[in-house]
Amino acid sequence: MEPKDCHAVIDYTRGMKRLFRTCLMIVLLPAIAGCATAFSAMEAPEIHVINIVPLEAEGLFEQRARVYLRIINPNDVDLSMTGFSFHMDINDAPFTRGVSNESLTVPRLGEAKASVIVTTTVVDLARQMMAFEGHDNPNYTIEGKVYLANSRMRSVSFSYSGELTGSR
Repeated sequence: MEPKDCHAVIDYTRGMKRLFRTCLMIVLLPAIAGCATAFSAMEAPEIHVINIVPLEAEGLFEQRARVYLRIINPNDVDLSMTGFSFHMDINDAPFTRGVSNESLTVPRLGEAKASVIVTTTVVDLARQMMAFEGHDNPNYTIEGKVYLANSRMRSVSFSYSGELTGSR
């Protein structure tokens, strides 16, 4: 082979590689953009505290309670949950943490109720009782994650603030 022919083969190979990379990018970019859209399209659920019922304590330094929650799904698809975890503050002070591995499906643009048993310390409970003085309706913040059955997304974070009405 003459040197001229070698350069032609090298140029042809480089051109094919460049064409292959361009075609690959044309095919992959819409797929990557579609994945990003699918992940960002999921709106966080609203989780409201609807009641807190004290339970029998299991020790001298802790108090257990059942927290009843209303989960609102603002999405146009069912929210299939495999569980959730959260922490809750009352009047801007830490109150409790909770976890649940209960599976639940919240219908599209709908709501469902769930409950979880939580534990708080006597110190946190005493702090909350002192903070209740002068508050007809204490405020709360609940933040955490909802774990999804959907394999594309493992979890969605949520945060909601409201008032505990009828607490007195």
